[in-house]
Amino acid sequence: MTKGRAVIILLILAGAVWILATRPWGIDPAGGGTGPSGVAEVGGEEGASHPLLTASAAVLAVAALLLAMLGRIGRIVVCVLIGAVGVGVVLTAVSSQAPPATLIPTIAAGVGVLVAAVWSAVASLGWQVSGRYDRQTHTAAPHADEDDPAAAWDALSRGEDPS
Repeated sequence: MTKGRAVIILLILAGAVWILATRPWGIDPAGGGTGPSGVAEVGGEEGASHPLLTASAAVLAVAALLLAMLGRIGRIVVCVLIGAVGVGVVLTAVSSQAPPATLIPTIAAGVGVLVAAVWSAVASLGWQVSGRYDRQTHTAAPHADEDDPAAAWDALSRGEDPS
């Protein structure tokens, strides 16, 4: 798996966890309202969403972006964090009283996050770190002609002062 695919998969999973967090998480005790017939319940938003899953989705999205920027040790640490988020999503879903229509996809998303974390950790060992902006430590080339414009540009490209 490439670095870009890992980030995209984890961002998609973060979006799925966020969408699942906005689903109703309360159980309707008798299949209907608890008040008198014909009266709408106007309670708080106790069953409207799950704040822990919303926070997990945010952490997952940030960790996915960090995965693309860090070196080898940083990627392993981020993959452990992503795995912990996946376990947290599964434990949150299992310990809640969510209806099965919300519970089963949330557990599947948490397991998907955990699998993606392990897969990214293994695949990231082969990813190369970009050294595009690192200073190159090449030895200075012998200057055959001091007035050669191409040599001056090459020296500037190496980070040397040709003057």
